[in-house]
Amino acid sequence: MKKLIVVCLMAIVGMVSAQGQMAKFQALYLLQFAKNTSWPTEDDSKPFVITVVGDNALASELKSIVSSKTVGSRKITVVESATATGLSKSDIIFLGEAKSSQIGALVSAQGANKVLIVSGAKGMCAQGAGISFVPEGGKLNFEIHEGNIVKHGIKISQKIVALGKQIF
Repeated sequence: MKKLIVVCLMAIVGMVSAQGQMAKFQALYLLQFAKNTSWPTEDDSKPFVITVVGDNALASELKSIVSSKTVGSRKITVVESATATGLSKSDIIFLGEAKSSQIGALVSAQGANKVLIVSGAKGMCAQGAGISFVPEGGKLNFEIHEGNIVKHGIKISQKIVALGKQIF
């Protein structure tokens, strides 16, 4: 019985560690997406806003990574939200996997806003996201739909496009 408990605890610790690592990699990817995208230069004095919907681990990791980072001359700010509705002006919106059912409402609400929509769930590019994270075999990959990104008036670097699996 003790062995079973120890094995279960080790499995739980491993899952928590894996989730923490996944959040770290997603945060690093989001930072690279931000830095390798041509953003409209409407007002360089405003912060660069990354909104994280429904993923506290990612939001926490992202806050620690971007604390002193900028996109161009704009300081990065991370905002957390429980839902994908009623979001204020964001440059990147990350929709956590647990909230992926809200992708349609999010895409519709953002309309032609100049925003990069990134999802934590596979297959969301087909529903309007620009980028969807895809964990495969313990590695983090992503799907990218350049057309969905261009619809929002932004242009992502071809270096980023080449790294992802292109969805049309």
